[in-house]
Amino acid sequence: MALMAVLESDLRALSAEARRRYPAVKDAAEHAILKLRCLSSPSEIVLNEDILKIFLMACEVRTVKMSVIGLSCLQKLISHDVVAPSALKEILDTLKDHGEMADESLQLKTLQTILIIFQSRLQPDNEDHTAQALGIILRLLENNRSSDSVRNTAAATFRQAVALIFDRVVSAESLPAGKFGSGVYISRSSSVSSDVNRNINQQESLEQEFSSGGPSLMRDTLTKSGKLALRLLEDLTALAAGGSAVWLRVSSIQRTFALDLLEFILSNYVVLFRVLVPYEEVLRRQICSLLMTSLRTDTEPEGESGEPYFRRLVLRSVANIIRLYSSSLITESEVFLSMLVRVISLDLPLWHRILVLEILRGFCVEARTMQVLFLNFDMHPKNTNVVEGMVKALARVVSSIQFQDTCEESLAAVAGMFSSKAKGIEWSLDSDASNAAVLVASEAHAITLAIEGLLGVVFTVATLTDEAVDTGELDSPRCESDPPAKLTGRTALLCVSMVDSLWLTILDALSFILAKSQGEAIILEILKGYQAFTQACGILHAVEPLNSFLASLCKFTIGIPVEVEKRSVVQSPGSKRSEALLEPKETIVLTPKNVQALRTLFNISHRLHNVLGPSWSLVLETLASLDRAIHSPHATTQEVSTAVPKLTRDSSGQYSDFHILSSLNSQLFESSALMHVAAVKSLLSALRQLSHQCMSAAVSGFGPPSSQKSGSICFSVERMLSILVNNVHSMS
Repeated sequence: MALMAVLESDLRALSAEARRRYPAVKDAAEHAILKLRCLSSPSEIVLNEDILKIFLMACEVRTVKMSVIGLSCLQKLISHDVVAPSALKEILDTLKDHGEMADESLQLKTLQTILIIFQSRLQPDNEDHTAQALGIILRLLENNRSSDSVRNTAAATFRQAVALIFDRVVSAESLPAGKFGSGVYISRSSSVSSDVNRNINQQESLEQEFSSGGPSLMRDTLTKSGKLALRLLEDLTALAAGGSAVWLRVSSIQRTFALDLLEFILSNYVVLFRVLVPYEEVLRRQICSLLMTSLRTDTEPEGESGEPYFRRLVLRSVANIIRLYSSSLITESEVFLSMLVRVISLDLPLWHRILVLEILRGFCVEARTMQVLFLNFDMHPKNTNVVEGMVKALARVVSSIQFQDTCEESLAAVAGMFSSKAKGIEWSLDSDASNAAVLVASEAHAITLAIEGLLGVVFTVATLTDEAVDTGELDSPRCESDPPAKLTGRTALLCVSMVDSLWLTILDALSFILAKSQGEAIILEILKGYQAFTQACGILHAVEPLNSFLASLCKFTIGIPVEVEKRSVVQSPGSKRSEALLEPKETIVLTPKNVQALRTLFNISHRLHNVLGPSWSLVLETLASLDRAIHSPHATTQEVSTAVPKLTRDSSGQYSDFHILSSLNSQLFESSALMHVAAVKSLLSALRQLSHQCMSAAVSGFGPPSSQKSGSICFSVERMLSILVNNVHSMS
């Protein structure tokens, strides 16, 4: 009954406003009050046209006050579903007239009323009424005399109306109602590995939601709602291409607005394009054609198409097609990916290349996207190796830093970006930064995106490998079993193929940037990548990449520059000259990078101790060098700052870096008690081989200094004894 009371109050206000100049409206309002009092419930209003007519009559007067009252009451009637569908045409005609009035409040009321219509049961279900309602909104949006408030409201109203129209299609076609692409663009976390984990969980839930409720076969037929939304989709595509909309009867709107709506539809209504053939055809023939034309860089862009915002929208739409539709749009996705990879190497504005790198980086941290792309393209003999091409393009961006005049500044900026990200804050320039500083920052941003993209691929391989272990396609490194002669699982085969195709490019790029970088956050992130990829190679029994990554990692563990101490000694009493005799003295300085690399090596060794086999020799050579460093009186470590987790409590405290490294070194061999018998034999064999090589070198006189040889022999013998002591239980 609250509605009845509110309507009666509005009718009294309308009667009072019309009393002097519009007696017919006054009489009609009073008559409507009497009619209203005769009704027993609001639902009976729909049967009485006089109540609706008085509000339409008030709007026809076209004065601001009476129109505001009339439109407000129309909104109440519509929202309470007490307006007959037959009255929709008359209501839309009234709204069209008010949309053309110059008063801002009436224009806003008109937009508000149209949105309420789309949200109610009165939502138009035929093409003429829908086109008329949407046309009113677009005319207010594109009217040069409209205020910013009206334009912004019109844009938001049109977007909501489009969403409601497509929601109705999903319902009418009996399709699952989840918005499968929503939330694709999520904020970046503090590490690339976290991004990969979050994205794979999100994409799994989206795919499960689709597969659980969606039909398995595509169909050609459309409901009335489906046909209506298809007309809208075609018109939006034409407007985004710079043409006119035939159905909406609009000559043009801002291309960015139309393109933004297309991107919204593509990302939120995936099910329509996966199930309904007419929608899939519009996507393939019209939308993809539009995007390919917009992506072209061989012609000078004109107007909006050259603006960064337009380019960003084009790239986001392309990314959504690749991410969500590449399995059905194989050829189109292949063309898109080839165009994106080519853009990186072209002489284009830096902002343009950064936009493309952001898209490629997004693919790389999405394990499911990478999995689908690699299966559909790189593993398909007739298709291009798009993932391999993408990784090589990112690696070229990383290596390009060495050819820049501002190499050192760019490296420092890249390190700063990783450091800021590790702390959970956005890296930013000072407001008074010079143009040169802005250029360096932009170049560093591009390189950072490329590094994160490569790390994304690394963590994707690691994530998929762990998934293959969880599903039983691969044996866990903890299991005591011989590697299978041939892998048969789909995910396992994919991982092996990805490693074989990508490892060399990734290793070259990561080792290069690790060698050049001094920032602690970037070093930690790259070493995480080393660890993840090396462990994946071990689980996959990919021997060559495993050994190559281990060898590369070991190069960053111990740096032993040799200082030469000169002492003048008189050779003989009769000699008239003195000669400097050289006595080498090892000065070992472990940098934070060395220490973190050693910890990474220990982590890998613990994880893969059952599967390293002959690869133990690479690890043991490094551990022997570490053992000599630990016992050297000339060994020191550099102080680690507080920006990252420290290995030491303080530089002079009980837990120095060397103490911890020594403990880790001992624990590795003590943990041999947990290793399989075959793995223990491999470790002992590698120790024997190391000592044998050193003894042979000592006898021949070639190779490292004798102190190093004897140190390695002692290390090998001590570790053999430790292994035997810790494995006595398995010998009994």
